[in-house]
Amino acid sequence: MITDLKLIWLRRVLFVKALLTLLAWGLPALLGPLSLLAILRVPIPEDPIYLRLFGGACTAFGVAYWLAYRDPVRNVAIVKAGLADNGLITLVILFLGLTGNMSSAFIWLSGFLTGLFFLLFLFLIPRQEQPAAR
Repeated sequence: MITDLKLIWLRRVLFVKALLTLLAWGLPALLGPLSLLAILRVPIPEDPIYLRLFGGACTAFGVAYWLAYRDPVRNVAIVKAGLADNGLITLVILFLGLTGNMSSAFIWLSGFLTGLFFLLFLFLIPRQEQPAAR
């Protein structure tokens, strides 16, 4: 019963994560006008190629989260990759924020959300059954 409830909550979390990854981070960085990002006070490099590559990677991860949402047990590797993704992003944002190299509220909010998703994935990740010993 607890496993079923955790799976229901994991699917809900993956749904929200897929939407946020696609609509808040991936597609705006990949296709959005730079003026939109400037309004959010997101630092824009002189050559935006890395920003666009980041957007492409985020969009790909958003699609992966959507696949995991559809069947989290079968796609548990995506949830595990999400642990690394969200954990590393949170650490980078914390480091940059604490060293005074970041002032964007959008990025601070992103760091909070990725930290929250890290914790939720950690708590809700499906445990794979161990094969029976022969």
